[in-house]
Amino acid sequence: MTPSATEQRSEQATDKTAIRPFRVNVPETELDELRRRIVATRLPERETVTDFSQGVPLARHAETRALLGHRI
Repeated sequence: MTPSATEQRSEQATDKTAIRPFRVNVPETELDELRRRIVATRLPERETVTDFSQGVPLARHAETRALLGHRI
């Protein structure tokens, strides 16, 4: 039995939205530059509130910067 037109469209839509593996090739010199920039980032003064109304808390920025500076 052959698939109906609706089944074929459904299969095609699934194929278009499927997550597929991919590779990214970035030169090591570019990654070194990115690491240098992350580590050299000057952070702003500490926020004056305890919520996210002034953006992401400074401590979170510092953690992310430290993590990315070592992992990239």
